[in-house]
Amino acid sequence: MNRRLPTGLVDTHVHTAPDVIPRLMTDSQLAAAVDAAGYRAVVLKSHHTVTAARATMAQEHAVDAQILGGAVLNVQATGGINPHAVDTALRLGGRVIWMPTITAANQVRHAAEKGITSGNLQRLGRIEGPGLSVLDDEGRPTADVCRVLDLVAAAGATLATGHIGPAEIMQVVPEARRRGVPNVLVTHPEHSCVGLGLDDQLELAGLGGVWFERVFAVTLPTSDEVPLQSIAEAIRTVGVDSTVMATDFGQAHNVSPVVGLQQYVDAMRDRGFSQADIEAMTVHNPSEALALDAPARAAEAGT
Repeated sequence: MNRRLPTGLVDTHVHTAPDVIPRLMTDSQLAAAVDAAGYRAVVLKSHHTVTAARATMAQEHAVDAQILGGAVLNVQATGGINPHAVDTALRLGGRVIWMPTITAANQVRHAAEKGITSGNLQRLGRIEGPGLSVLDDEGRPTADVCRVLDLVAAAGATLATGHIGPAEIMQVVPEARRRGVPNVLVTHPEHSCVGLGLDDQLELAGLGGVWFERVFAVTLPTSDEVPLQSIAEAIRTVGVDSTVMATDFGQAHNVSPVVGLQQYVDAMRDRGFSQADIEAMTVHNPSEALALDAPARAAEAGT
């Protein structure tokens, strides 16, 4: 069996240093590594800082691979669901805007239910209190969330759902598509803090422009130990054509994201996915989800 990675890979979810918790590689080290491995693009994600400008600087260390960033709408990174910060991140070239992750109300509830220690949560930088909700009292996306969606749509960027819960996802994603957001990444739907069911995934897939970012990290003992067979079955149920395979790697205890993606690809091959399937999920779908072939937007003039 051919174990070679496809050319033109795209990893939509990698954590790098500098960060407030240990990471395996710096932005520039990752840029050089994916460039050497023949990637088309990689997305830098941080729970704590905006990565849009960092990606631009890391680009100096890659010749062919595109190094992309954005902003996660956590309290630490952007002050929460902050349209002004989103506008700046997008004007800096940010490609992905994530809904809250470690400061999402859903994540805070999940941590409490799982008995995650306060020390570990503080290490991640969680805020005190109930966390950030993306819905108002009537169960609809808040005004600030809608402003964020409009900004993402106007920039032709990608929205990612972060660590918000199923009820929130089922409101925010359709609203994003209605408002013209071209592509939405549903972030690790198999992760226990998200737990988006297959029926909901099928409903969202029917909207078009919605991609399910199924990450390798959730299969590991250091995470949820989601069986790889469960991910394979989800892909077959919801569809290869809406699946994005990503690593969510960069943790100091894991192998490099490049090695991790190779392991993930091999695991999916072992579960019956063809070379064409693998190329769809690691090359073509993530390229479309990030609009890599869309015309570049001109920078604004200013002082």
